[in-house]
Amino acid sequence: MMAKAPFKHIVSTLLFSLCGSMLLANAADNLHLERDFAERFNQVVIENLSGLTEIQTWRNSAIRVAASRKGGSSAATLSSEILFDRSSPETLKIVVQPVARNYLISLIVYVPASINLWVRGGRESVTVKGAVNGLAVETETGNIALYLPADSNADLSLRAIEGTISSMLPIMTFGPVDAHIIDGKIGQGGPPVILRSLRGQINLMPDDASRIAAISNMPRDDFAALRRGAGSADWEDGDPSYSSSRNAGRRGGGRLIDLGARSAPVLGSRSNENSSIGPGRPYDANNREPDGDNVIRLEGRLVNLNVKATDRAGRIVPDLKKEDFLVFEDGVQQEVTHFEPITAPVNLVLLLDLSGSTEGKMKVLKKAARKFIDSLSRGDRIAVAAFTRRFYLISSFTTDYELLKDRIDDIENRHSGTAYYDAMWAALDLFDAVKETRKAIVVLTDGVDNSLSDPWRWSTRHNFDELLMRVAEEDVTIYPIYLDTEYEMVVKRGQDNHEAYAKARKQLEAVADETGGMLFRADRIEDLEGVYQRVASELRTLYSLAYSPYNSQNDGRWRKISVKVNRAGVVARTRRGYYAK
Repeated sequence: MMAKAPFKHIVSTLLFSLCGSMLLANAADNLHLERDFAERFNQVVIENLSGLTEIQTWRNSAIRVAASRKGGSSAATLSSEILFDRSSPETLKIVVQPVARNYLISLIVYVPASINLWVRGGRESVTVKGAVNGLAVETETGNIALYLPADSNADLSLRAIEGTISSMLPIMTFGPVDAHIIDGKIGQGGPPVILRSLRGQINLMPDDASRIAAISNMPRDDFAALRRGAGSADWEDGDPSYSSSRNAGRRGGGRLIDLGARSAPVLGSRSNENSSIGPGRPYDANNREPDGDNVIRLEGRLVNLNVKATDRAGRIVPDLKKEDFLVFEDGVQQEVTHFEPITAPVNLVLLLDLSGSTEGKMKVLKKAARKFIDSLSRGDRIAVAAFTRRFYLISSFTTDYELLKDRIDDIENRHSGTAYYDAMWAALDLFDAVKETRKAIVVLTDGVDNSLSDPWRWSTRHNFDELLMRVAEEDVTIYPIYLDTEYEMVVKRGQDNHEAYAKARKQLEAVADETGGMLFRADRIEDLEGVYQRVASELRTLYSLAYSPYNSQNDGRWRKISVKVNRAGVVARTRRGYYAK
């Protein structure tokens, strides 16, 4: 009897302190499954579109997964509904695939704090308790709850598209804050925390300091007793998260994003360091003061243009004013309502292709990228991403150039393949939360997507036609740097074909032309430094204009744009047009 007293104390303490935690339901009504993984994974990817998902950090280096399903008749069935993919030595992927739509499979996953965690939920809530090395969560209607220790350091990007955000933690915000968007940091800032829900709520709350110790000290049998001993009817009580409806210790390592889903918007620049949500004053977006009667709300489309103006000799014309530009849509002159000179800051994504022949030349690639960062204008907000067959967000938008260079130094390539189309799609997603007009992507690649070089082996979520249509709809100027790897890959390695490279070059040129950008070429990776300097100079030639089209019908038709300059001998270049959707 005396041996059982400490256990009862532990269980009762947990049940009290974790009120509202996901406790898997009674064994008489549910099927249960447990798996332990001793491998030291760098990343855990979880996809559970139907049931509840909870992740908790603990002091154990292993990963434990416990699953429960309401209904059904055999444990074997439940095991067949959960896929544990360990094909990559770096990643454990857990995918829930119920055999019936009304089966709700709930997960509890225990992970070490050193892990990078990506979770995709659906209708039900996702709860994360504890700080990890990198976190990305997205849901459709399910709420997201994040419990962090009081001494946490994290960069935050929170998006509740149709829901709202609330926080009981002190947040230093960057830029504008409203009921649906918060960019900022907790503590000194650190690993990225990116939360996005389409119609759910996002809640940040303090973690219980005793939780990790209690869970980490609990024997395996006690876990089972804790999960199965309480009724699941209490799951939704007391916790606002529940609704019915690369290396540890390094400075902000990379984060893997599933290219199949639109990635979360990213952190804003640190332009409002004094905007702080302090202790004792929890941020609740629902309680913000109304905007008032003087706020003007624009209901129509605003078309943004990045425009380059040159004379007949190709020299930049830097002194133009708003009244010097004439903008036409389908031949009809429009009123220019917004104007920014070439000195205005740029919001830029630097996208790096790490596949192919770059695998053995990472040192040169990183050095060139760092020098490119140094050559940009102070005040430019820069994000860095990379891709092979996967997309990595190295850093969100920031003006901290030293941080950017540190994170570039930390880039490692562990995968093959070239998901160029999907990576470009994900890079465009990064601008979802950027309100400023000057937006650009500089992408270093040979442009040979997997679907061009080996369509039988690789599949792509987005083809080139879809990508080209999307860039036509976005107000992002794209500057591809074509890295010529054809000799290396075709002649030396025999991995691709000449036709794929020829088509890739045409596609890169088409993307640049469609967006008003320019295609650059690097014959060798050692040429990158010089090419990057040319790109940086090009970025300092852009004027930004915007107008509200007189034709306000969203009929899906193509609208041709042309820009003229009211000065003799000056020619303007911008994107070709857009689809009115």
